[in-house]
Amino acid sequence: MKSLRDHFLRIDARSLGLFRITFALALIADLLGRWQWIRDFYSNEGVLPNHNHLFNLRGKQQVFSLFHAFSTVGEAHFAFSLALLVYALFLVGFRTRVFHVLSLLALVSLTSRNILLENAGNYAAIAILAFTVFLPCGSRFSIDSLRASLSLRDEKRDAELNDRSRAPDAEIEAERLPGWSPTSLAALAVLLQLALIYLCTALQQRGPAWRDGTAFYYALHVDRWSSDAGAWLRDAVPLGTLSGLTFATWGMQLAIPALLFIPGFPALFRWTRGLAAALMATHGLIIGIFFDFGLFGWALAAAAPLVVPGELWDAYERSWNEQRARTLVYDVDCGLCLMLCRLIKRLDLRGHVAFQGNGALDELLVRNQTGATEHVPMPKEVTAELVEQTVLAIDRNGRVYRKGAAVTEGLLALPFGWLALPLKLPGISHGLDVLYEVVATRRHRISVLLGKQACGIPLFDESHADGDDEGAAPGRPAPAVRTARLALGSLREAAVLVVLAAMLAQTAKENPLPGAGAIPQGPVLAGVASWPRMLGRWDVMAPEPPRINGLFVIDGQTRASQPIDPLTGEEPRLLPAEQQGTRLGQLWTDYLDRVRRPEWVDFQRAFRDYVAKGGPLSADGKREAALSGFDAYWVSAPIPAPGEAASGEVARDKVFSHSRGGTGRLVDGVPTLPSGRLRPNKPNKPN
Repeated sequence: MKSLRDHFLRIDARSLGLFRITFALALIADLLGRWQWIRDFYSNEGVLPNHNHLFNLRGKQQVFSLFHAFSTVGEAHFAFSLALLVYALFLVGFRTRVFHVLSLLALVSLTSRNILLENAGNYAAIAILAFTVFLPCGSRFSIDSLRASLSLRDEKRDAELNDRSRAPDAEIEAERLPGWSPTSLAALAVLLQLALIYLCTALQQRGPAWRDGTAFYYALHVDRWSSDAGAWLRDAVPLGTLSGLTFATWGMQLAIPALLFIPGFPALFRWTRGLAAALMATHGLIIGIFFDFGLFGWALAAAAPLVVPGELWDAYERSWNEQRARTLVYDVDCGLCLMLCRLIKRLDLRGHVAFQGNGALDELLVRNQTGATEHVPMPKEVTAELVEQTVLAIDRNGRVYRKGAAVTEGLLALPFGWLALPLKLPGISHGLDVLYEVVATRRHRISVLLGKQACGIPLFDESHADGDDEGAAPGRPAPAVRTARLALGSLREAAVLVVLAAMLAQTAKENPLPGAGAIPQGPVLAGVASWPRMLGRWDVMAPEPPRINGLFVIDGQTRASQPIDPLTGEEPRLLPAEQQGTRLGQLWTDYLDRVRRPEWVDFQRAFRDYVAKGGPLSADGKREAALSGFDAYWVSAPIPAPGEAASGEVARDKVFSHSRGGTGRLVDGVPTLPSGRLRPNKPNKPN
């Protein structure tokens, strides 16, 4: 039962820490992608001013966004800067719970500022971030956990630095020390949310293209869906490879939920969860790299660490590579050096680094594969004069590195140490030596500024002689503290239950699941799901990709009678063949695909005003010349079946006109006359 509890009601603290890092990186990348269009989508100079957005949504959808308080482009830049700061502090794990909540608020606000931009990626990212906010994502790999660990053990000697024993689990759990993760329904809710995303997506992908393996072929030929990498893939690989990707992606979406909840012996959980994490990362990267679905693929890939079991982390920490083993010889009289050694110890998950003070140089301390330290002969070039001048890094072959090279070797011994390889390049390594000299000559002064001892750190602490172990964990908390924790934990579980019920009801409402109609959704649960935009629509490429490729084109003319499409800054491309290579990105394609539809017609007036003023800024930051008139078209053409040539059939549906219309030029001898409707059941007025 303990194994089942840990499997379904707990997430390893190391998995939570890695998830926080990967997910924060995905959020930052998403924010930077939106930033280039900040004027167009997040200011009153863009396609949807604040007042227009709120007025059109009044009484229709429940929307809340802090970005509605920022109107000008400068104010929007300020708001984005605050969001970036929040994401960055969540990334490094500073006051993690606070900035986790603020990151959720920032993502909801970005999504709700212009709901014509949202898609399944926003819904997935918000839901994952909302459920994990109830879990201690700062317990590992964070500034919070580092500060807690440094407070728990105050090492002063190399023997203490080389002591890698851990506090008992009971003490860790009692004091919320690094590595602690509670038993919580939030862990089960996270697993359920992930499983439902994959399962609902797969069940809705039931069209013929998914059965015959052509789904990826058609999806990658939809220009508003495929990324630059996807456009390359569809032309570079044969149909058989695309068919393999189709079946593999669909199969992964069914396999992942099964692996997350597969019944069996606890011994199997290590492998099923590890395989599920690998499939989640693979599936997410395929969707994220080859398609423009916003956060959908990247959020799922970033969530893969959540299902990595503790057994795999333990196996990783037990692994050992002799080539990465190093001994750091440091100045025992330098408080800054000791502080950096304590930091390296906590980053050295696999125990590759041994520490040795420069007070005794008769033998060299090295760490072996068992984690114990042993003594070997000291390299002859290591002298008392040398260790007074620089820190040293010594590998198992006796090679001695000094100054900047020693710093680089110490970093290479850590997890992800390969990121330090550029420090070995000529030029960079010389610059690192110069920087090292600047710091080393001032290390005692820096130690004082940091509140550390500048020199004379005692080699023997009298408190240890009296049996007072400063590194020991404190006793169990007082009864009042335990009672407060119990009350807060109960409130946490109650909140998780409400959000979980809202998620299940919303998922049943939006997706065709067996027995979904049996889950009621009252106004409270509906509000919990809709206000943060956890809408749970998992209909990506469902029931199958379209067989028609369509793009939004504006046929405009300047006051100098020059034809121009303000979205591209070039002449209007009214033929599908001309539009190849024109990619506006996920934000624009989602917006244009929605604004053309009758149900979003109320938002067209603001868009027409935006285009009439010149549309997006050009590459040099200048607005295109104001247009005297334009016609907006949805240009579409059938995607040829595999192995067939394009039919040449083209459909041009006019969405709306402004002023005297566009250029009115002929296309293949066919005049571009109105063929759509400006409003439902109302014919277009003549130009």
